[in-house]
Amino acid sequence: MRARTVVICSLSCLSLASGLPGAATAQDLASVGRFGAPFVEPSINGLPSAAKCVEGDDPKFPRCKPSGNSVAFLGGDRYLYFNALENTEGVRLSIVAEFGQTAINDQTRVLDLSDDTPEWAQPEPVRANTNGGPVDAETLPGVPNDAEQEEFAYNDEALFCSDLNFLPDGRVFTTGGTNYYTEPRIPGTDLGVVELEGLKMSRIYDPETNEWTQADSMEYGRWYPTLVTLPDGDQFVASGVTKLLKPIYPERPLDSLRNVTQTETYDLEAEQWSTNPPPASRSLPLFPRLHLLPNGHVYYNAAGQAFNPFGQSLDEALWNIAASYDPESQTWTDLGVPGLGTLTFGFRGSTSSVMLPLEPNDTGAYTEAEFLTAGGVLLPTPGSVLPVSASRIDTVDTSSDTPELSSRSTGSLSRPRWYGQGVVLPDGTVLMLSGSNIDEVVVPGLGRPITRAELFDPETEEWSPIADQGNPRTYHNTAVLMPDGRVLVGGHATISTLYLNNTTLPGGFTPQDGRDPSFQFYEPPYLFRGERPVISAAPESVTYSEEMTIATPDASEVSRVMLVRRPSLTHLVDGDQRTVELPILSTADGEVTVASPPDGAVAPPGDYMLFINRGTEDGEIPSVSAPVRIA
Repeated sequence: MRARTVVICSLSCLSLASGLPGAATAQDLASVGRFGAPFVEPSINGLPSAAKCVEGDDPKFPRCKPSGNSVAFLGGDRYLYFNALENTEGVRLSIVAEFGQTAINDQTRVLDLSDDTPEWAQPEPVRANTNGGPVDAETLPGVPNDAEQEEFAYNDEALFCSDLNFLPDGRVFTTGGTNYYTEPRIPGTDLGVVELEGLKMSRIYDPETNEWTQADSMEYGRWYPTLVTLPDGDQFVASGVTKLLKPIYPERPLDSLRNVTQTETYDLEAEQWSTNPPPASRSLPLFPRLHLLPNGHVYYNAAGQAFNPFGQSLDEALWNIAASYDPESQTWTDLGVPGLGTLTFGFRGSTSSVMLPLEPNDTGAYTEAEFLTAGGVLLPTPGSVLPVSASRIDTVDTSSDTPELSSRSTGSLSRPRWYGQGVVLPDGTVLMLSGSNIDEVVVPGLGRPITRAELFDPETEEWSPIADQGNPRTYHNTAVLMPDGRVLVGGHATISTLYLNNTTLPGGFTPQDGRDPSFQFYEPPYLFRGERPVISAAPESVTYSEEMTIATPDASEVSRVMLVRRPSLTHLVDGDQRTVELPILSTADGEVTVASPPDGAVAPPGDYMLFINRGTEDGEIPSVSAPVRIA
């Protein structure tokens, strides 16, 4: 049975109405779309409350609603999400001095949006603390600390800064995370210097049982790693850092002062991690922007999180070079510096990196992948602090044995944007939303939120401002495509102002009252262009290189058929994000026949959303999707 605690909020206790003025016309909506009003979990610990937080037994530990800082679409209108930086609300003086003991393991939730009537359920255990005991830490010898004291087990298994992917059977796989402790600690006090150590843990969430369980652990602790599903369903992990503030490892001194260079592979059949040989190692930024290429290689797009406060990765210059990892030979190949010859070439920090739809060539093969990078900061640590508006597309040609990289500039964003969230929509356009006008990791609390969303047109390669989302969502924001073509927008959990406490500065700066636990819907312009095509029936499961027949009364008007992998997102990263255009083989009365993906390199095994698009003069109109599992 599914273990769940459910809180229901009907339409009578929240508004899902448009955030636009009532005077907005259909023509307006068909150009800019609209955001719905925010809605939020209506209770705390099962008790109704309109507040974000209520006082706990200890004033240092208020009880708060979690924010959607990592989100995975489970299918059936259900979404798993979990919190980040849990209990910055309890910091009184300085997050650096107190968070080693004030932090708490992050809460998880399942949001069910069936019939647009939100329901919340708590997984078991709600904080995913599956280890069953204290977590070992790589502490410095001779330095007073509290890392191995069992009394602080409430914050040594945080999901914060883990990455997540789907396994082929629909379960959610997470790896890494945070062990908080104080090192050094001022003896006799609760103060010291916080340390955030990356966990070796992996955990699995099962949507059928609503339970978290422990999986095999990695060899290396990783904070901010990136996962990518390989063509056979195995998981590849790279980067992360074992100790964020003091990356010194006496037992392996050559690994000190840099991120984890070693990569590991999780064998799905054996359910075990193995460390890849030395040629598979590479210096990468935290949360490197990694993508699976259609030849089965893993592509590093010269982007990631510039969050190494003291520039402790001594080899950061290497982050400017894009590269391709071959899982068969377990080696990396340098592909060059993206955007070379432009003012914004090389590494881009805190930026979205999305794979544009994979398109078949004239023979039905997939040999090119294009990646859109927009906004973010320039250079490695600490970065340019001020973001850019520049946008580029990097193309990787996989038709030869060695992938070839080329770049071209596109139209710029309407304004510079740090931590903007990119979402590829089923019509091929790209939505950009949320973020700030300054790097809020370098100077937390000094940014001004960007609430005006933008849309990228792949035909003109230009960005256009669209609707205003209302709620400011800067650090740890999220947005995922829904099966009906809308976008679920959430998140926002800031670092305490100037690394002190949660104080909102006057003058329009980012709200610093902890987090925003709300969600809202964005309805893209295509939902207002006319009648949507309908999928009457589609296969629930397909294998590779077979014909798929889709029943639809709109067969004669179908312009494209798009396969979208279920999103699993954190920190702007979804290593499995992909949209695949399927070749249309034939169109008959009431039926469209397409070719399924040729192999797992084009579409790794797992769950997808299948859309059919109707072409119009104003652009394509996608259907509501049908669920398809590639087995």
